[in-house]
Amino acid sequence: MVQRHTHAAERLSALTAQVHREMEILEFATKPWVMPVEEDGQPLHNIVIIGAGQSGLSAGLELKRRGVRGVVMLDASPKGYEGVWETYARNHEIRSPKEITGMEGGIPSLTIESFTIAAYGQEMWEANKRVPRVVWMDYLRWFRACADLDIRNDTRVTDIDFDASGVTLTLADGQVMRARQVVLATGMDGGGQWQTPAFIRDTLPRHVWNHSADIFDESTLNGKRVGILGAGAAAFDMAVTALDAGAESVDMFLRRRELPMRDVIRELENGGYLVHADRIPDAYKWEIAKYMSGLSQAPAEHHFHKACACENFNIHLGSPWDEVRWTGDEIAIRTPRADWRFDHVFAATGVTIDMTKRPELAKLHAKAALWADRFTPPSGDENSPRLNAPYLDGKFRFMERVPGTAPGIERVFAYNALAGMSMGGLATVSIGAFRFGTPKLVDALTERLFDEQVDRIVPFLETFDQPGVDIPENMQRKLALEAEALAELERRSA
Repeated sequence: MVQRHTHAAERLSALTAQVHREMEILEFATKPWVMPVEEDGQPLHNIVIIGAGQSGLSAGLELKRRGVRGVVMLDASPKGYEGVWETYARNHEIRSPKEITGMEGGIPSLTIESFTIAAYGQEMWEANKRVPRVVWMDYLRWFRACADLDIRNDTRVTDIDFDASGVTLTLADGQVMRARQVVLATGMDGGGQWQTPAFIRDTLPRHVWNHSADIFDESTLNGKRVGILGAGAAAFDMAVTALDAGAESVDMFLRRRELPMRDVIRELENGGYLVHADRIPDAYKWEIAKYMSGLSQAPAEHHFHKACACENFNIHLGSPWDEVRWTGDEIAIRTPRADWRFDHVFAATGVTIDMTKRPELAKLHAKAALWADRFTPPSGDENSPRLNAPYLDGKFRFMERVPGTAPGIERVFAYNALAGMSMGGLATVSIGAFRFGTPKLVDALTERLFDEQVDRIVPFLETFDQPGVDIPENMQRKLALEAEALAELERRSA
């Protein structure tokens, strides 16, 4: 458990005040400028962001600092539990380097470093190579308070529809919302679901298996023999969770002949790729995505070493699960190298991008262009799940599958895992993408808001009658006399 600094409350109060002061220093051109739009006498929300985790917060703050009001954020989770960090994430620390920036929009006092030093102390910041997971969630809660955004928790969107004038959201309670534009900021599984192989899902009783992203009572693993399919970051997080819960043994299995230890994602966190990845020709995007999909994310250093230090933990290379059976009281697994028996197994097998798995995306999936509609894959890749990804326009916007058949679909933006193929492999689910991805998203959002009011600029200016300087009283009298004299002259001339 990471302990806060003794004087954390006072230090964070001072830091919050500094954040607000820095925002004041940078407040030029942040005044509201979007002209209201009504529909049937009711004002439309300018933008609704679905998801108030780190992606949504980053976008919400950037919009606010661009002078956009009428922004509402919806999240299905209770306040303070948005995202993965204190729900199903089990990593001790986040995998991004602690020096990462971008969410804070260039405000130094709003960075994770400033927060951690204030809340936990300079020594703690320097002692850790990466930010502990619980500290990152603590930071997000503080960030939310500083940003002061309109966030509505415990609100689930069940349907997204669109037309030429806007986007209609239906909520779980039956409420209907209308917005000019909508952003999907729903993370890794917001465009599909966590995937469990059918040979586990359809063969074993539900109470003896889980996906590594499930929320469950971890104490039930005490004394049990645990098997894990997969050897990426989530697999090691699950292994440590089981070991800490008192599992009798934990065995990890992977098909490959070597562990996935290369952290290649970090190599693409640069100002070239993150800015310009959406401009890569499709054939190269496909090649990069295929390469990246063949790699599991390297384990976090802390959990890797912790698992390896346990005598009852073992890794089995070249050991896919060829057969999985339920004997009635235990799980029987056959690999090419040996047979195994377990009490509980976990699928650390990642996520699939498939909008058909998300009922709220049904109307988008029916009309949106997919990669299958725009790209002919290389031989051997004809059935790749990557073809299910939406084909976006380079600005995170959905596009019509058939031109003219889905007006308004471009009013919906994918700022989640759905953007991966079109916007570059990191897209928006990596914290490192926010520095460049969020401004690109907000550029596109504000572009449309601006374009839709250009015909109202001159009428607006005509209503503006405030002088740019104060006129002294003596000059006001002189000007009044001049105006009277000019009017008299005009009357005589007439």
